Amino acid sequence: MEAMKSIRRWVALVGGLTLAATVAHAQEGTLVVALDSLGSQSLDPIQEGRPGHAHYQAPIYDSLVGFDLEKGGTGPGVAERWELADGGNSWVFHLRKDVKWHNGDPVTAHDVKFSIERTMSKDSIASRAAQLRRNVKSIEVVDDYTVKIFTKGVQIYFPTGLSRAVFQEGQLMPKKYIEKVGEKGFRKNPIGSGPWKFVKSVPGDYIEYEAVDHPHWRGKPKFKRLKILLVPEESTRVAMVRTGEAAIASISPEAIEEVKAADMKVISVPATMQAIYQFWGLYQDKFKNSPLNDIRVREALSLAIDRQAIIDHVMYGQASWPRPFASFGYSVDMDTERWKQWSEQALRYDPKRAKELLTEAGYADGFELAFANTALPGTPYMTQIGLAVADFWNKIGVKVKLTNYEWGAFRTLNRGDQKKLAGGASMFRTAGRPISVTRYNVAYGQKSPHRLIGNEDICPQLCQDYKKLYGEVITEQDAAKRALKTDAMIKLGADAWIAVPILEGMGYWAVNPKSVGAFKPIPGRHEFGDVFERIPLPGQKSW
Repeated sequence: MEAMKSIRRWVALVGGLTLAATVAHAQEGTLVVALDSLGSQSLDPIQEGRPGHAHYQAPIYDSLVGFDLEKGGTGPGVAERWELADGGNSWVFHLRKDVKWHNGDPVTAHDVKFSIERTMSKDSIASRAAQLRRNVKSIEVVDDYTVKIFTKGVQIYFPTGLSRAVFQEGQLMPKKYIEKVGEKGFRKNPIGSGPWKFVKSVPGDYIEYEAVDHPHWRGKPKFKRLKILLVPEESTRVAMVRTGEAAIASISPEAIEEVKAADMKVISVPATMQAIYQFWGLYQDKFKNSPLNDIRVREALSLAIDRQAIIDHVMYGQASWPRPFASFGYSVDMDTERWKQWSEQALRYDPKRAKELLTEAGYADGFELAFANTALPGTPYMTQIGLAVADFWNKIGVKVKLTNYEWGAFRTLNRGDQKKLAGGASMFRTAGRPISVTRYNVAYGQKSPHRLIGNEDICPQLCQDYKKLYGEVITEQDAAKRALKTDAMIKLGADAWIAVPILEGMGYWAVNPKSVGAFKPIPGRHEFGDVFERIPLPGQKSW
């Protein structure tokens, strides 16, 4: 089976690949990208609820709200602008008037209404479909290029939730086309309004696209064709880029030196994730005597970690110092410079002070600590970061009992009763998102999967304070006041030392400079789906 896939792939590449060695006019050749994972490979947005969808869905579909290509975070999409209305209980989106579906039909407000309602439908497994159902009251078409969405109460961050900077819930689908061909017909031959048209898909092997032949607001692709290959083995992906069989391939930090030595380029995408450790069950009665309940112990464990050593030796220098938990340089409604300065001091390496704090807390001889180590898909180096953290804790006398979990097993523990996690620590990561407060809610909210400071039955004072701030932040319409409240919420979390950042990571790509010209990705987004059209032929400039 694998041999046949390889033969098929080679035939397809040899027959269709014309990666230009010299500068050529626009839309020539095939841009080939090799990835380690392709999720479910579903091209229907409502059938994909896992990360990685942007690699293969974003070429086809536009989003209602897009990216800020230079700074990261949200920016205009099919909607050029939007504003609050009805006292904050609705959002009005104004659409571009020159966007077309791949069959030539115009994209209108009717399509936007249809797309969001389809994403909210009972048949949808989109990751935030349930949240949309909770937040959206109704949708009104004002005119062909204006749509009003009524929310259940004030939803300040609602537009950001309709951007691929967060999830895929804002992806637009063609109403008339789907009604004509039906659900099965759409899934067999999907069309969107993105700069790439779907051509062919072989599940578990590749997906092929063709560039639109008309100007597109995201930019007209320089390559005529796009081919996304599923290649799980990293050594194979690197070899394909080296030989020109692929132009770009996803890589881990471990492959960086090999890539550079072979005269290939390494493209790094800053602020794509944050490695953290977090503590469980602090407010459960049966763990009231746990050393972790003492804030001095939790701060000591942070001071014991040499973050720069992990960046230099585990991440091969391709990572950066973190900001507070779940915040990045492009995070909205926060003083990023202030928190950068805070992290440089608060997250310093100071094992002497760590030992002093342990002594003050009554643990001069250390204590035993269960540590659940895991790596999310696509981030195998997370396990190595966890091992390094455990080693630093052992050096200050904390006897770490480390258990390595496959991601699936850890996810079951995390979203289950958490008995095996409570009273201990775990390794985790957060993804790059523009809204810090929603990530805080995933960790600290009573109904969140992590429930680090509270749950349905247990909500101590810290939890109550957090709930109050969170409610104020997500409903505050004044930007300056909202920023102050956001800073207060971040400070509350930072001072608690419950979810503690280790480093801010990057996405890494091996690039053959003979196959593609120089380009840069969107900050904070490892998925390339929204930048494939920006990648130039050799000698050409990206826009």
